[in-house]
Amino acid sequence: MIFVAMQIRARPGASDRLAAAMTVMMSATREEAGCVSYTYSRDLTDPDLFHLCEIWQSRPEMVAHIEQPHSAVFVETLEVTGTFESVRAYEGEVAKIRIPAPGQAGA
Repeated sequence: MIFVAMQIRARPGASDRLAAAMTVMMSATREEAGCVSYTYSRDLTDPDLFHLCEIWQSRPEMVAHIEQPHSAVFVETLEVTGTFESVRAYEGEVAKIRIPAPGQAGA
């Protein structure tokens, strides 16, 4: 599995245009082979900061995503509407775990 976490900052006055491009990108990407999850969200305390969380079944499928026409269109839009603040990617096996509800950590 590949896990990617990004933070993207909208340029001044471009937040809504960037959000619209993210909506199109998210919809198209979710239809791609190997996409487990692909979600943009706006930061709750900073409306010009967006977070991307994406999970891919394999590296080749993630690379194929990067080469899609809708990815190229998004990158062109991003060049004028925002900048990457951070990009982190992780690869490895995953195991499903149970996370206790708040207040039940010791239970």
